[in-house]
Amino acid sequence: MLDSTRSFVLFQLLLLFAVVLIYLRSTYPGSLEPQEVEHLKEPPPADRLVVLVRDGLSAQSFLANRCTNVPLLRELFLHQGLVGISRPETITYHSISPYISLFSGFNEDAASVARGWLGTPASIDSIFDRCKRSFAWTTTELISRFPKIERPRELSFETYGEGVTKSCSEMEDFVCRSVQRFLGGGSRLLLNTTGVIFFIHMTGVEPSCESLQRIQENVWNVYKSFEKTFPDQRTAYLFTSNLGDPQTKSEYSLAVESPFFLWGSGVNHIKSMPGRSFMANEAGLRLPLHVLNTPHLTALMSALLGVPPPVYSRGMLPKGMLNASLRYEANAMLINAKQLLAQARRLRELHPKRMPAFWLSFQMMDNFVKESLALKKQRRFRALLDYSCNYMPVLIKGMDYFKDYYRHVSITAVSFAGIAWIYCLRCHLTVGKKCRNLIEIQEVISSKRLVYARGFHRLLTGVLVIIMMLERIPLVVQAILLIPSLYWRTTLKILGERPKMVCRKSLMSTALLALICFGGFFRRYILAVGYLGFASYNNREAFKRRGHQFYLWLLLLLGLTVVSALPESLGCSQPGALMFSIFLTVLRPLACGVYLNLLTWLSNIPVLLAALEYILIGWHPWIMYLVSWIYLGFLVLWQRRNLQASEVFFFDLSTLYTLTCTSYESVVIQMLAMELQLALRMKLKRNESIGPKTAAHYILVYSWYSLFIIGSFPAFDDFLDILHETCFGYSPLTYGLVMVLKLILPWLLVLCIMAGNYKSLASYEQQIFVRLLLMNSAMSLVLLHGITNVGPWRDILSRFAEFAVVHVFPLVWLLLWRLTQLKVGSKWMSQLPNELL
Repeated sequence: MLDSTRSFVLFQLLLLFAVVLIYLRSTYPGSLEPQEVEHLKEPPPADRLVVLVRDGLSAQSFLANRCTNVPLLRELFLHQGLVGISRPETITYHSISPYISLFSGFNEDAASVARGWLGTPASIDSIFDRCKRSFAWTTTELISRFPKIERPRELSFETYGEGVTKSCSEMEDFVCRSVQRFLGGGSRLLLNTTGVIFFIHMTGVEPSCESLQRIQENVWNVYKSFEKTFPDQRTAYLFTSNLGDPQTKSEYSLAVESPFFLWGSGVNHIKSMPGRSFMANEAGLRLPLHVLNTPHLTALMSALLGVPPPVYSRGMLPKGMLNASLRYEANAMLINAKQLLAQARRLRELHPKRMPAFWLSFQMMDNFVKESLALKKQRRFRALLDYSCNYMPVLIKGMDYFKDYYRHVSITAVSFAGIAWIYCLRCHLTVGKKCRNLIEIQEVISSKRLVYARGFHRLLTGVLVIIMMLERIPLVVQAILLIPSLYWRTTLKILGERPKMVCRKSLMSTALLALICFGGFFRRYILAVGYLGFASYNNREAFKRRGHQFYLWLLLLLGLTVVSALPESLGCSQPGALMFSIFLTVLRPLACGVYLNLLTWLSNIPVLLAALEYILIGWHPWIMYLVSWIYLGFLVLWQRRNLQASEVFFFDLSTLYTLTCTSYESVVIQMLAMELQLALRMKLKRNESIGPKTAAHYILVYSWYSLFIIGSFPAFDDFLDILHETCFGYSPLTYGLVMVLKLILPWLLVLCIMAGNYKSLASYEQQIFVRLLLMNSAMSLVLLHGITNVGPWRDILSRFAEFAVVHVFPLVWLLLWRLTQLKVGSKWMSQLPNELL
């Protein structure tokens, strides 16, 4: 089954594809119906709701200086309404996520946002779908996510005008004037309509004390305009913030507090209660400060309007905030609990019936409904209110448990498949020359045990398939759970061919180097010490025959080890260090006595001079960007014969890598390449050969050290922030390619040096590839369990990137190796006498 390189590639990519499916798989419960609202004799607390959202407004700014920055609003909340802070339950991953949390009641996770990037984001059930009429003054992007917002012809729907592109304050004034024009038109037709919501989006950044005065004046004017248009005192108002922009840095705190002020019809006014409070005026009056999660505001808005909450809402209606009868509040709380119960029940139905119930079985759900209806029938509304309120947190915990259940099981399945794949790769490692006696060869298991193993594998696979079909497990999950069966079947088939596997002792050095490289993902100095030991051990004969090359090599080796103790250069902006890198790129071939033809100098010197001009002056940056991309295309397409092809390619790659730098990274990478060049040349002088095992070790250590000596995967986020300072510039269409070049160019440089010095390595391609697969698969198997789908974007993307890049590194190496053979190890060169090379 694994008889070609293509089959190895497919098996390696299958595991990566399975992991991507695990984390991108939707965890939504599917199609749900909204709860039915019982028609009571008393009307809902409010007929209409006005939601004003000001971008970037923090609770600290709103409540600062005893609320002196908002005197008009202070006069309102001193006598009516509720003031509090809202916190996001999770980190926001998209600029629209706070609005989805506010109007739909659930928090978009990273996987949902990623699926939106891959395709058109789906519409979301929201409070706009539950209301009879809905109007909004907001951006087109938000309208596309809430398509049920009404836009009738007789009532013109207004969004930001195309001519309004000035300051945020002018944009905010424009929105408020648009609302007032709307209210002055045909809006009186809505006077007798219930269940109406108005969403007014006031864009902007974190306001100063001066601009905060303007904001509260606009809110006050909108409030007075609504009161004048609808004088029936049946309008409720909510003023809040968008909870901030999506966070990418690791120092993000979940305690991002945004203010909310809820007042008007149906809103209770609580003057004192235990818990947090704030200073409301200069006299020292303290009012309660209510702390809610954003989805709780969704449930509160639904209860005010008397509509069922959105079907995917995780919000829980807070007690005591409605100015309504006990019966109405208890009924609203029950509807909220039944809506959460519907989600929990659906999620439970999508999972195996025999799995642990996590405090929540179908019987418990049915008992809750029966007991609630009994309390309602007995008119014990206080008990119904408390019972529903206390039961909702249990439902939320159960929903979280069910959503993550398949993910944990799937990761376990991929781990078992990874173990089988590692053992399968070990079976493909051929016995080296040093393993001559039978003690060093690991004998395969006996035929009898192999038959038992195959029978157990088939039995276990059959039982698993039957259980999955009976439990109606989703097809995607079934496919992932069957992956271990495929890999173990392949492994058992190879064992049946009785291969001569390498002994455990022969694998010790491979395992040790993989462990050292893995340690570099946590502490850079671990890989630095491992690099020092590896390079010294493999060139230990040079210590006996010391010469000027040896001392130069040793100086480079020690210097490169010390560099790892310095702060990361990746993502730092240091123009002076970058200029030094350019000079080093030009002077290195001259100092090493390398002869380069005129075409090579003419294709590199103008590019480097343009880079100097870009750093020092930068009159026309677009010229530098154009030159860089033309140079990249020239290296990719141009193929020329040269007796010093490796040196020419070394020079070209050094120039190209310098164009992607913002600090001294190019200096470090060229030092690393020079150290490897000297080490291999000293080996050649001693007529020492390199086998496939040693070559794979060189590739692994030098490739990963080329990354960790300058930075780490999280540092690529900082590099992206200053990508516009590179000679390639920043473009939404090309920034990904520049990031890839930054990562793989040092790898290509390492392979260029190895292929230029040991041309016989081309015949060991398959063996090197299999050993690299073995080492990197073992590393990625451990990194798999560090992947997370919660936390800042920086952590999520960097952890997944670590796993994915390590996992596909052998495949990238294969592509780069064949490119190197094309550029450096051409067939015509291998036919020349060694004296000419």
